[in-house]
Amino acid sequence: MALSVEQAVAGRPGNLAGFPGAVWLLLAGDLITAAAVGLTQPYLVVFLHETRGVPLAVATGLVALAAVASLVGNPVAGALIDRWGGRPVMLAGLAVAAAGMLTLAGASGSAAAGLGVAVTGLGWSVSMPALSTRLATLTVPALHPRVYTLQYALFNVGLAGGAAAGGLVIARVAPASGQGRAVLPWLWIGAAVLCLAGMVLAAAAGRQAPPARPAGTPSGGYRQALADRRLLPVLGAATLLSTVGYGIYNAAPPVLAVAAHDAAALSWLTIANAVTVVAGAPVALRYAERLRPRTALLWTALLWALAWLVCVPAVAGAGFGLRTALVCAAVLTGAGELLIAGALPSLVNAVAPEELRGRYNALSSWSLTAGMMAGPLLTSAATASDATLALLCAAAGLAGAAGLLLLLTRRSGTS
Repeated sequence: MALSVEQAVAGRPGNLAGFPGAVWLLLAGDLITAAAVGLTQPYLVVFLHETRGVPLAVATGLVALAAVASLVGNPVAGALIDRWGGRPVMLAGLAVAAAGMLTLAGASGSAAAGLGVAVTGLGWSVSMPALSTRLATLTVPALHPRVYTLQYALFNVGLAGGAAAGGLVIARVAPASGQGRAVLPWLWIGAAVLCLAGMVLAAAAGRQAPPARPAGTPSGGYRQALADRRLLPVLGAATLLSTVGYGIYNAAPPVLAVAAHDAAALSWLTIANAVTVVAGAPVALRYAERLRPRTALLWTALLWALAWLVCVPAVAGAGFGLRTALVCAAVLTGAGELLIAGALPSLVNAVAPEELRGRYNALSSWSLTAGMMAGPLLTSAATASDATLALLCAAAGLAGAAGLLLLLTRRSGTS
């Protein structure tokens, strides 16, 4: 297969880690936008419930609106990327995310808060597949596991920094106080400014032309992509894993922390998860190209099942405390994230035809989005029915189902 100019440059000796400067600009921009996520996302339910007065079950359910909006944004982004290239689509997505964060900062009720969550989610759903596509086209296939693993590790560096800053504010300012109502919105304003800074670096990374399609070659669009039997098992497993490791992970800990009157536990959770990812990144980068992608996903399923099982005794009132259990869950989740970070996009881009690469990456993001939507909804239902123990057991079961799907489709040729 002939290499593009960008891929040829990426493969030359002397480039840091084998990546061209454009890749490092994209990674730096992603690092900054990750800080925006860490500054706000872990504290969203607390902000909506205690600062804005939204009922806890409603606040938890509102988190799912980001995923609902992304179900629309992901497929639209894929078509736009294949038509216009990743750069303009990525810039547009970051601008929309910044607008959503500003909306949340000024939200005064459930409707405004829901709009802010949805707009923010829409922006991320457009920018994420654009970033994945740009990284895939700027590096040779052999480097895909490494670049995606590095991207995820750097993302968590930014996430940890943002979470630490947000945690300092939460620890010093009571969210339900008058001071909290005045100070906490500035977290979302600061996050919007970070998104704008990320846009500057993404723009500086240069143009990415849409793929050239040979004359007379029709574009099959999403119908062609969804007919690919190598892709479908990966998407199914990714959806189940996302429900467990992203959707429930983002929604359940705030509910458990509020019930235990320990909102500060969320800071420890986020920092422990990010530290695990960052500390484990050198090992993951070293073995990213040696571990079979299917095997990496199976290990992710096992680690994420254990992450929720260790919380069962603490919620049931036995064993160690909730904060310790959440930290253990964060460490196990972080280890699984390192594995899936390199394996999933590498599998998807390995089977993607060049003219549909944007759509393939969008479908990968869509499968993750579906899980991110299902997780908060399951958590909200469990909160309303006081069934948190059942939720934790269900999470472990879903991880097991993802592993079973991967095992049953071993011969599909995706590993």
